[in-house]
Amino acid sequence: MAHSAARWRELPQDLPAACSRLVTDLRDLKDSSGLTLTELARATPISKSSWERYLNGKQFPPRHAVRALCRAAHRTEDELLARWALADAAWSGRGHTTSSGSEGASPLPSDSDAAVLDGPLTAQLVGRARKLLLVASAVIDKRPMSTAAGIILVCAAMVTPAAVIHASRTTTSRTATRPPVCQLRSCEGRNPRTTACEDPVTTASHTAADGTRLEIRLSPSCRAGWIRAWPTHPGFRIDISGPDAHPQSTVGTARPAGNEVTTTAMIAAPRPANLRACYRPSSGRPERECFGSTD
Repeated sequence: MAHSAARWRELPQDLPAACSRLVTDLRDLKDSSGLTLTELARATPISKSSWERYLNGKQFPPRHAVRALCRAAHRTEDELLARWALADAAWSGRGHTTSSGSEGASPLPSDSDAAVLDGPLTAQLVGRARKLLLVASAVIDKRPMSTAAGIILVCAAMVTPAAVIHASRTTTSRTATRPPVCQLRSCEGRNPRTTACEDPVTTASHTAADGTRLEIRLSPSCRAGWIRAWPTHPGFRIDISGPDAHPQSTVGTARPAGNEVTTTAMIAAPRPANLRACYRPSSGRPERECFGSTD
């Protein structure tokens, strides 16, 4: 669908290469799905304005946005999530930006690179390895019969610091894993579109008599839930409640721009199966339509 791709803006020049590749892949997937940004917002828990920022490189897309796009486009997510992990490392400064022709390559660090990335200990190990290389070279020159032993020594000298560097980076990566933005009560009253709570799932859905579609959404990592509804009308009201949590409501005073998805604030969900949602189409129609995960 070249006519859709032609509308995309040029990505920022300072965007890391891994991030540019990810955004390009997301654009291609969105175009191949045939969905407009408005339709994509309806099919995912992410607003049209957020998709515009993600797909134009203005804001880094969270992991759950990549998964949501894959589901909306009916595509497998493993490959894109792997590219997201590389882009996330580049965006947050935990990884190195690589050229487009060497994705996934791991160039050997220099002394200065090792000192910056892994601290003084690794820099010392690299220095010792180079000294061992010089000793091994001298042994090979003086005693040709010891060449095999010299080669083994050289290999050991190279492998040892490399293994230490890899272990250090792996440990750093694990400790740098970001925890959920909030959990349970600390999520209450917050906007689910701005907290980036991972892996939202739909636990219950309902179509109201006036055609409004409602869903109870849950973030397992944040242990919080909310309602999303579309299309909505002036004067509507949606409420979500549950045990051990403060109810949350949204009242519509005007029709959302572009007929976008409307959400409530989040509510703690220690027992997701007990969340309950209610919808009132307008103040002039006080009757409510309620549903829950156990209905």
